[in-house]
Amino acid sequence: MRTTGRLAIAAVALAVAGTPAAAHAQAPSASVAYHGVTAAQQAQKFHDLSGKGYVPVSLSISSGPSYAGVWVKSPGVSWAMYQDMSSQGYQQRFDEYNAKGYQPTVVTATGSGDGARFAAVFVKKSGKFVARHNMTAAQFTSANASAVANGLAPASVDVYGTAAAPMYAAIWTANPSGVRWEVTVGKSFTEHEAEFRARVSNGYRPGYVAVGPGGTYTAVWRNDKIDGWFEYTGMSSSGYQSRFNELRSEGYFPAQVNSEDGKYAAIWTK
Repeated sequence: MRTTGRLAIAAVALAVAGTPAAAHAQAPSASVAYHGVTAAQQAQKFHDLSGKGYVPVSLSISSGPSYAGVWVKSPGVSWAMYQDMSSQGYQQRFDEYNAKGYQPTVVTATGSGDGARFAAVFVKKSGKFVARHNMTAAQFTSANASAVANGLAPASVDVYGTAAAPMYAAIWTANPSGVRWEVTVGKSFTEHEAEFRARVSNGYRPGYVAVGPGGTYTAVWRNDKIDGWFEYTGMSSSGYQSRFNELRSEGYFPAQVNSEDGKYAAIWTK
């Protein structure tokens, strides 16, 4: 679907072995995107890119585990990233970094129960925020309602668990501009397409899309205006690469990528 200070380098969790062929996107010097990389390759990406002044703005872990990411040049930002954490491990890292003045900016997860694995990015900054994980769909919907009442908006959303029992991890941050936003939860591909058409016609655009187990889509819709954007869902790994190549030639680059069960969703902007 489409429409027209200092870098704090933190150690990542131990990466698993194995290095199958990875898909790499060709990017301008200010941005780097990749997908289909193993945990070991993701750890190497961290070491390579963080040392060159890049910061991850989008990160997705999916079954495998397999990683997709988008990084941008952002010198002077203090941040940390951890991968392959358990639910408890993510909570411990959150507590540790929150005490140091950091906030999570991206949280992503895959798997279910004790086998669920998390990855997250923490940035040192001030401001009001809320971060929660291990939420049911009902709890996530309730948390969104509370966010509205407190002047917050979703900044990161991911869905993990199973098709029968999806779980949600999310971050809400301050919404000073007062941009109106709405969330749709657990839609099928066809339902998401219908939501896309209806909401775009009413002045909204997808600001964040998460692929859930079983091929569902949870989306954040915003009514802010930007010059140009594209959104595609239901893509295979090769399909995402093809879209990347096509849109890159038109001057677009991914702003957010998410994947689960071999299906990709992504939003491109200029």
